[in-house]
Amino acid sequence: MRVGVLFLVITLWATIGSASEKVDRLMDAIRLEQVIDILRSEGREQAKELNETLLGNSGGSYFSAQLDIIYDAEWMHDQISDVFQESLTEGQMDRAIVFYESDLGQTLVSLENSAREAIGDETILEMAKDSFLTGNHDVSLYRLIDEYIEVNDLIAKNVHSAISADFQFFRGLNEDVGADDQEILAQLLTEKDAITQDTETWLYSFLLMAYQPLEDGQMRENIAFSRTETGRAVNKAFFDSFDQMYDDIYYRLGQAVSHALTASEL
Repeated sequence: MRVGVLFLVITLWATIGSASEKVDRLMDAIRLEQVIDILRSEGREQAKELNETLLGNSGGSYFSAQLDIIYDAEWMHDQISDVFQESLTEGQMDRAIVFYESDLGQTLVSLENSAREAIGDETILEMAKDSFLTGNHDVSLYRLIDEYIEVNDLIAKNVHSAISADFQFFRGLNEDVGADDQEILAQLLTEKDAITQDTETWLYSFLLMAYQPLEDGQMRENIAFSRTETGRAVNKAFFDSFDQMYDDIYYRLGQAVSHALTASEL
């Protein structure tokens, strides 16, 4: 009996170790550490705007210290990698690793991260938006990106994510005054059309900029992967992990703004 139990424990630990190694390998393939660096930089810029608009630049050392806690790189990494490990089957993990470690997968990751870093500059973002809004949409790249967005349901998913994060921010901001959650959500939903329009413009602008160097065949292969069971599972894991992470981040960000406001009033 003891030998059987010991064998089972060893087998379970081997499986867990294998799964952990695989998720680490996948996170390396999608260059998660670089992604998190980009997201933390974006978060800092957003917090700077909040400090200016809501705190009158009075956030000081308290607000800055809270941002270090909220945008902790190790915590963000774990939030994302844990969801991938929980969500993907062993087979899906294997196939995702093969795709993202391939030449095409690495090219996609590199292009997306470079474009995401670039549009952190407001001037470049506005140029990308202008290029999308005034450009010729009757070209193969636009049609392929249109298909890619539709296959992955990117507009609806990003709108949901934006509303959810904003909802959590206002919950945190109004935590001490007991604001009605339903009223907050109802107000945000009145802005859904505007959020959808902004999301659509941002997505097309970003993807047209990121994928411009790709050949049509590479883009079709990217779309083909998105249509597979593994591609759908990866897409879901991305949104689930980012939604959980950002809901938490925005709630704590709202709390930080609220507490900084209270401190400045005192």
